[in-house]
Amino acid sequence: MSQQIFDQALELGKRISASDEFKAVQAKEAAMFQDEAAQGLLKEFQQLQQGHQQKQEQGHQITPAEIKSFEEMELKMLENPLIKAFSEAQSAFQKLLENVNKTINETMIPNTEPAADSSCSSASSCSSGCSSC
Repeated sequence: MSQQIFDQALELGKRISASDEFKAVQAKEAAMFQDEAAQGLLKEFQQLQQGHQQKQEQGHQITPAEIKSFEEMELKMLENPLIKAFSEAQSAFQKLLENVNKTINETMIPNTEPAADSSCSSASSCSSGCSSC
């Protein structure tokens, strides 16, 4: 039985990797890494992030000015159309994975079927009064 589960997981992985969402992430990532401006922004962001991490590991607090600088860098990155497109593609792919995981989890709950409406997960957690719960 376990082998069958692994075989199905492999098939699911293949199907996910063939999805438009996954292909979009790959394409947007390749375009982003081929662009010098995007690479420069990513490098600058990574250096800032590493500096903050090292400071925290040494037991120091990150100042409000450093937090503001970090947030400004995030916004600056998203102003780059290639980074923004990659981020949006990643979000769409993450949503696909979340929906797959949700569907798997719903099928493991006894006496319930996966909800047709993605806003409602199961009778035990539905508080919105939706008709499918």
